Amino acid sequence: MDFGSLLHTISSITPDRPWGIDIPNYFWFTGSSAAAFIISSFAHVFGMKEYKPIAGFSLLLAFVLLVAAPMNLIDDLRQPGRIINFFFYGWENFPTSPMKWGVLLLIAYPLLILAEAIVLYRPYFTMKKGVAYTKEQEEKDHRLGVLLGAIGIPLALSVHGYTGYILGAVHAIPLFHTPIMPILFLASAMVSGTGLLIILLPIFQKFFTDFKRIDYAMMQRLARLLAWFIVIDLVIRFFWLTFAITFNNEEKYALKLFFGENFWEVLIVDYVICLFVPMAIGFIRFFSRSLKWVLFAGVLSAIGVWIFRWNTVIGGQSIGKTTPFLLEYHPHVFGFDSILSVVSNWSLLIALIAAIMALFPWDKEMANYYTKEQ
Repeated sequence: MDFGSLLHTISSITPDRPWGIDIPNYFWFTGSSAAAFIISSFAHVFGMKEYKPIAGFSLLLAFVLLVAAPMNLIDDLRQPGRIINFFFYGWENFPTSPMKWGVLLLIAYPLLILAEAIVLYRPYFTMKKGVAYTKEQEEKDHRLGVLLGAIGIPLALSVHGYTGYILGAVHAIPLFHTPIMPILFLASAMVSGTGLLIILLPIFQKFFTDFKRIDYAMMQRLARLLAWFIVIDLVIRFFWLTFAITFNNEEKYALKLFFGENFWEVLIVDYVICLFVPMAIGFIRFFSRSLKWVLFAGVLSAIGVWIFRWNTVIGGQSIGKTTPFLLEYHPHVFGFDSILSVVSNWSLLIALIAAIMALFPWDKEMANYYTKEQ
């Protein structure tokens, strides 16, 4: 290490964290958005007709999650006006800067979702106006929807994958610095997105459709899908932990220290309660046929992934450079990067979800249209 690097390292030793509670919340929002988009694509891209009834709602959920997500970043900046700097500066480092990838992705991805939503809901608004929706228009919109969905899947994966790149590229924090971090984030995102859809879908079906009833078969299908996503997530976490503990000396120290100090929170709460329990509910038919148990699984899995984001972002920064113990972090209740900020962001998300459910209700005519053979 040269003298300049040594001075920079010494001057950077501080108990303060560059990232607080806003960042794990941002990661959770973008990840759940990616998952909701991919689930919406099951029907019109992969031809899985059983998912057609929820394709529209899942797509709109992906959109509002992505609209609310950047509010976390703006709050994290402390001075909201700084957001303009993302667009004007740093482009000379674009090929090697995940944050610059994020700027383009956060612009392109919501625009693509909006375009796909217009195509998907065009029959709805056309029929509401009393205008005939021809077979030719239907086939044209179907082809366009498939194309937009096919383009959107890699975009959705990249929108959340780049956040894993940001963490994985940080050499100074051993818990972050692994090439598997983007894959870890994507796998857990599918869990949280499916869990959130399980929570919200019964509300939408019960109060914002003509049927006023819950599709129990769809809930059971989502519970099983959630269970398989949890299996994938656990397998990837297994590879990450066993490889790091066996072969990576720096990461081995970080993981042992973090897991040792947070054993109950990480292993019992995050893994056993928030992952293994929802997985069991999804695979055991007795539980997956019960709406209460399925909702319980959705809530647990969504909370579990948020805890994983917290443990990764905050836990990684808690490993001190000059101390043998973990540094403590207690978010402020008020002000920037505070508990109130996160509550406000969730309030915005809830308001946006309520708005889309009110503006895009599901009547019998549209339900018949989207569930028929194409």
